[in-house]
Amino acid sequence: MNNFKEKLKNLFPIESQTSDLDKIVLLQTLDLIRKKNSYYKYLEIGSFLGGSLTPALMDKKCKKVLSIDKRNQILDDERNENWSYKNVSNALMVRKINQYKINTLKLDTYDGDIKEIKNDEEFDLIFIDGIHTVENCFSDLINSLRFKKKNSIILFHDTSIIFKAIKLCLVFLENQKISYKIIKFKNSEMSGLFFGSYIKNNFKKNYITIENFNKFCDNAQDKLLLHQINNRLKIKFKFWRFLKNKYPFKLELLSKKTKRSLDFHK
Repeated sequence: MNNFKEKLKNLFPIESQTSDLDKIVLLQTLDLIRKKNSYYKYLEIGSFLGGSLTPALMDKKCKKVLSIDKRNQILDDERNENWSYKNVSNALMVRKINQYKINTLKLDTYDGDIKEIKNDEEFDLIFIDGIHTVENCFSDLINSLRFKKKNSIILFHDTSIIFKAIKLCLVFLENQKISYKIIKFKNSEMSGLFFGSYIKNNFKKNYITIENFNKFCDNAQDKLLLHQINNRLKIKFKFWRFLKNKYPFKLELLSKKTKRSLDFHK
């Protein structure tokens, strides 16, 4: 276990918003791509401080890393939570990576939206971890399609937040008659879309345990709704305590726009 932790620490030396299981899924995906290609290219949307870029940057088989990020702003997500990245610049990310003596010669960065990039370059792996709203995540995927190779993989982070966008993406892919395989990795916030030859991949052999995507989305819907209620409404006590103990109660809740009375006896 200690050796395993040390390996993760060496490959992911920079703090990131990914769990150990998320990192394992990313490493297993990179390994799968390495086995099928003599070299590969990696594109990432939403790099923060560069914590999930480092394995590809350190990999000799990776010939190109492109990091796309809307930096220096305060972002909202589907939970109605604000996340500030005002002090996170591209230069700060590069300095952070260089602190660990990781070569950044094959790293290209773009401050902005992927839809603004006029580039026909294709990538083997695309990791989407950008703005966590349905609109932005859906836009990231749709615009990523012109960057992916025929045989490629698109990974998503924070699936429990952006699952609605992923489901919309599946509708689009089916409408466009694009073959795919959707996989949700169990106990991880990672999910993946597999295209081309990767569709026939033996997922149980090459990955940690997986779970049913639609069932996961059903459960995530309930949890997301509770997050939204908790963040949207101004209340004078901890909402979660009542939910946990299942107390019946009637509340006067003040929303951002209107005052509403919710009767939880019903």
